[in-house]
Amino acid sequence: MLGYIVRRLLLACLTVLAISVLSFTIIQLPPGDYVTSYIAQMAASGSLVSQEEAQNLRILYDLEPLIVGQDPANVELIWWQLYNKTIRSIGGIAHKAMSGINSALWDIKGKRLGVPVYDLLGGKMRDSLRLYWTHCGSGRNSHHEVLGLPPINSLDDVARLAEEVREQGFTAIKTNIFRPGVPRGPRPVASGWISPEQVRDAEAIVGTFRKYGGDDLDIGLDVAFSFNMGSAIKLARALEPYRMMWLETETLDAASLKTIKESTTTPICTGESLYQTHGFKPYLELHAVDVIMPDLAWNGISMGKKIADYAETYDVPVAPHNCHSPLTTLVSAHLCTAIRNFMVLEFDNDDVPWRDAVLTEPLDVRNGHLYLSDRPGFGADLNEKEIARHPYRPILGAS
Repeated sequence: MLGYIVRRLLLACLTVLAISVLSFTIIQLPPGDYVTSYIAQMAASGSLVSQEEAQNLRILYDLEPLIVGQDPANVELIWWQLYNKTIRSIGGIAHKAMSGINSALWDIKGKRLGVPVYDLLGGKMRDSLRLYWTHCGSGRNSHHEVLGLPPINSLDDVARLAEEVREQGFTAIKTNIFRPGVPRGPRPVASGWISPEQVRDAEAIVGTFRKYGGDDLDIGLDVAFSFNMGSAIKLARALEPYRMMWLETETLDAASLKTIKESTTTPICTGESLYQTHGFKPYLELHAVDVIMPDLAWNGISMGKKIADYAETYDVPVAPHNCHSPLTTLVSAHLCTAIRNFMVLEFDNDDVPWRDAVLTEPLDVRNGHLYLSDRPGFGADLNEKEIARHPYRPILGAS
């Protein structure tokens, strides 16, 4: 069994850890003293991760004794064993490692049984998944050279992008507050207050997408933890004329988010920084959110399914956070295929040109929808030779 799980983990997707929208780290477990040797090799060569990230990934070494030698079919048992080990380190690198291992085990189980992961979760609820084009405009505004795409230098460029969205068949987008032609730099420590200038920038970007994307285009705006309660309310009210899909704003105070939600007609979305069902509990019980956004890179398939079912009892739809790698897209997609309350899946349509090459089977995206195959597991493996061609490098302003 030891040999089986090591070989299978080598072929499966152990974990996908987001370094940024434009760079991601993929870790696998080669045979032998696999965690220590592989991480040390990557750190020394700079082939995939930075020295600092390689040190962080040593959490896998701590978790190794709980994994090796176990029957990979016992996905639930292994999840809770890992949880018990890391219970005082909820979130961050510990949950990334747990979730990666969890996803790998689901992949293993699917391949063992010759079925896709969504079959193990109850089967297909739908034949395709609606996608929203995330970082629409803001990605090109800061990283067009890395993406190999035209820059965003004016609102006219935003208008042309809105037309491109329609041409590609997308019916939903998400963007950020930005000023065309001004790339985003390192994030400053913010006071939480929103300036009149930021409100105007938000209205200009969202208004342009609404005008040129059409009345039926769903538009989300992501501001993360940027603004306090009063500022989020001010922004949400300013966006009301644009009939938003949602304003994505984060606070660790569920009562504060409830106040925001009750102060505006703009739908409120949150959840990418929450872990386990307990993290979502106050937001759901207080009816403080219109849409939840769990991130499976931190919650895994097992906990992601529990969170989605929990949200179902409160009539809350699920739109997973997914701005990591094509492998995480597959992980998220298999869950979304099998849950009733799926709304829409995040997708970086603007991505590095070699995105699909790191998988043995490219993502099947057509007309703003993702189609999953019936191949076993997640339906694709990693192309290690292609991954090795793209060493990690930091990107200013990415997070």
